[in-house]
Amino acid sequence: MDGRRPLPEDLVVDILLRLPVESLLRFKCVCKHWYALIKSPSFIEKHFHHKNNCARLLVCNLKVAREVDAIIRSVVFSLLPEEIVPGVTPEQKTLLQLPRVADFTCVAGPVDGLFLVQKKFYGDDVCLGLWNPATREFRPLPPAPFEIEYFFSDHDHQFGLGFDLLTQDYKVVWIRVFWDEPGQGVYPRVYACVYSSCNNSWKHLTSEFPSSSTLSAPLDATYLNGVYYWLSRGLDEIYTIRSFDMGSEQFREMQVPDIPSEHWGTLTLRGNSLALLTGDPGKPMTSIYDVWVLKQEGIWSKVLTVQPHIDAHWPRNIWDNDKMVFEITETSQLVLYDPTTRQVTDLGFQLDLNIAGCWVFNYKESLAPIKRRNETQGEVEQIEHFFYTIPMDEDLKDLEYKIL
Repeated sequence: MDGRRPLPEDLVVDILLRLPVESLLRFKCVCKHWYALIKSPSFIEKHFHHKNNCARLLVCNLKVAREVDAIIRSVVFSLLPEEIVPGVTPEQKTLLQLPRVADFTCVAGPVDGLFLVQKKFYGDDVCLGLWNPATREFRPLPPAPFEIEYFFSDHDHQFGLGFDLLTQDYKVVWIRVFWDEPGQGVYPRVYACVYSSCNNSWKHLTSEFPSSSTLSAPLDATYLNGVYYWLSRGLDEIYTIRSFDMGSEQFREMQVPDIPSEHWGTLTLRGNSLALLTGDPGKPMTSIYDVWVLKQEGIWSKVLTVQPHIDAHWPRNIWDNDKMVFEITETSQLVLYDPTTRQVTDLGFQLDLNIAGCWVFNYKESLAPIKRRNETQGEVEQIEHFFYTIPMDEDLKDLEYKIL
């Protein structure tokens, strides 16, 4: 009413797209139009892929301390800056700190800025939850309905988090391998379920995985264009890639480059491409790594060979295309190695490698919602509540295995 003309709509949108999630969450309160705009799927997608929203290193550091009658765990999620100056230890921003948490086991992701977290629950069973660190939204997943024989023991499991492009639905695929104890492991069984965030429910899948194959957890969530990928290794020591299509909910298999059987391998992402990192880690000064990128299905191209001149180590991830993150075995440090300059930068983390663990992710913050459309904010839990609350008895009944 003061005679000033409002800014053009496209200019307003362009300005908002450049802002961090923390600011946008506050600006939803400015007016109804901004609230609807910031919550719209098109704005959320454009913001996530905007050039100002750069990938940063996010480190989950799990530490263990022994007390008189217990082993106490603590978990810290730390975010590093967009630019890391060579030779200068970067400042860390703590996103989440969970002191004295007893049942945290692992974290996987991210996909569109979302993580899947896991905690131990009453023996060998586990509980899962979806978490957006930027918006602080969290959703515990309901128990998966695995129907197993009572004498089966849990041998291995892997997760895949992805997005169904057709239904606009975040999904979690969970693969579990059980051993037949009376048969002394002669008859391993593979089970799979998929979770839909829209329906907040699980359903059984036909796994189609050979029980003799072992799936390896990738360094980053290897989800691309509706498909999730794992590296698989059979008893013949031959590597293959197995994938899950979030839309058709079907498993597939794909070949990899020739990898020597004695070499280690893992999957990650390099930019917007699926990447395979292979090598002989652990050797001081002499380990050699190859980075392969998938050009199209079945066609791989070697884009990088690295021989880091550092002490005994283990690779943790690739960042900014070609820089590599290593943990140094002797000193329990986390370092960033630039193969072009051969510069080693201490990232400022003291790891607990003997008992606990460390995860290093390429992370971009996101406005992606976790709650369903008809769900109120009060129904969405906080991640702290998930790890520090003991379920009531009625919840335990829902988690009991059905005996065939």
